[in-house]
Amino acid sequence: MISSRLRRTLAAVVLTAAAPASYAWTRISCDLGGTVANLPEQMRQYRIDGTEITLLMFRLKVSSADIPEGARADTDCSEFLDREIDVVLDNAGAGAVRKGKPLKMRYRYDDSLGQSQAIRFELVR
Repeated sequence: MISSRLRRTLAAVVLTAAAPASYAWTRISCDLGGTVANLPEQMRQYRIDGTEITLLMFRLKVSSADIPEGARADTDCSEFLDREIDVVLDNAGAGAVRKGKPLKMRYRYDDSLGQSQAIRFELVR
């Protein structure tokens, strides 16, 4: 006779194993290289407590896309090649990006952070 606690535990394990993989969180990292397609625009916002949020927005014409070494490989990053993508950088100065200049950056997508914070771009130095 199996105890009710053990039965519930086994049932939970079976249900978890039977759930489709689409319910798992998705995490993707790609190193993107390309040229800046337009003049970057800087937007500043101020919170109630006086802290400043600076956003730098521009379009990047992607010419190379690779998976960073040691990063999770949910995709081969080829979906970014030969496309222009909108980029928003947090707290980056306007001098960090210039129109027509080559730029390397890291794209991160983390589904577990929620819709508004899922996509994040970082400059690669």
